[in-house]
Amino acid sequence: MEVTRDYIAIASDVAASLRNLPSGHDFVVRVVQTADYPVESLTPQRRYNHFYAENTLSRRVLILVLQDDCLVAGLEAHEFTSLTFEVGASRIPQQAIAVNACIEKVDTSGELQSRMPLARMMVAGYVCSLQRYSKALDVESVGVHLFARAQPEYLFAKSQHNPGKHTLDDIGLVKWWQHTMQHALTYAMSNTSGSLLPVALESDGDKCISDTAVAYCVVPGADAHGAAVVLGNQSGFKIGANGTASPSVDWKWGLSHPAEAIAHNCVLQFPDDPITRLLAKSHTQSWTVAMLLEMLAVSEECGSGHRTAYFSAMLPIASTQLPGLPGCNVTADQGSLSFEDYDQVLVAIFDRDMDFSATDAAKTSSRRFTEFIDQQFDIPVVAVATNGPAIELNPPVVAPNTPPAVNDLSSMVRKKRKVTK
Repeated sequence: MEVTRDYIAIASDVAASLRNLPSGHDFVVRVVQTADYPVESLTPQRRYNHFYAENTLSRRVLILVLQDDCLVAGLEAHEFTSLTFEVGASRIPQQAIAVNACIEKVDTSGELQSRMPLARMMVAGYVCSLQRYSKALDVESVGVHLFARAQPEYLFAKSQHNPGKHTLDDIGLVKWWQHTMQHALTYAMSNTSGSLLPVALESDGDKCISDTAVAYCVVPGADAHGAAVVLGNQSGFKIGANGTASPSVDWKWGLSHPAEAIAHNCVLQFPDDPITRLLAKSHTQSWTVAMLLEMLAVSEECGSGHRTAYFSAMLPIASTQLPGLPGCNVTADQGSLSFEDYDQVLVAIFDRDMDFSATDAAKTSSRRFTEFIDQQFDIPVVAVATNGPAIELNPPVVAPNTPPAVNDLSSMVRKKRKVTK
């Protein structure tokens, strides 16, 4: 547990991913993170098990992307590194290290100058940085988790009123996150250009690091038949021309635990999460994973007509050496803020005077925020110029001029029962 998280390495990984966006754009990546601090276990009920012990460290990470000194995208995550000791049937203590990251917020301000998948590439760069950090800890995989819930804005105040922002509804957001996780996991495994075009993501035989990540998705209130609607045909990428299998994602419906398992013993409980709030109630001690999902479907946050989703993925860690990044020779503690300082950063970005509803207001708000960061903490940034190919947008599909199908409703009409006298 001696390995520390380098904020410059995070920014450099995000910048490397953004570099593959269509050429002609300049961005600045700024990363703010806390130092590691001890927290309670992500499965707090297991502390009552005399054959199990856990020490968990956490850090918070905020990634901000600017274009022409204006904030255009942001991501906030909570990372957990756990050292566990467990005595099994062999009575020999087993030690393990687990790394889990919960992506809490991803948002755009609507001020991006050209249409491109900036937020998706930002997520891919962040996931790639998790792989680099986890490899240094010598773990086999890293968990990436998120709870998808549609909101008009997450980080940038009043951005819902910005005409340049594309706000998604609940189903649209679930599908966006599924595609984004698909791309991010594949990008991290291949460590290639990261282009969204499938041909650019196919392995060339030299850069393919691992083959398959396992990802889970569950929409509370929907059964397995809803998987086709949400996940679609997302079984990974095809075999490359040279016969080498490209990285792929094996999607599964549900949580990553057996339905009959006790939820408190296996389901990770992240801060500010509906599952955590539900399991905090005293009568949930004996709930199975299946019962948890049933109750989650009728909860206030996931029921009542809302469509939310849980995503969880295990990203395999490369067995080969990952390429190095320039400019990563900072000391371990440089740029890591205290918990109180990090809260000041959040207060500054959530200040009621921040306004991203229009371009002038967004630039003024961005300038105020960056000046505060520079004066208070002096955290270096990483600049990147894009050099990727242009993204061809699919033309709209024109439906053929055919008469609409007639619905046969005869099976739904109840016939009056004949009364016998």
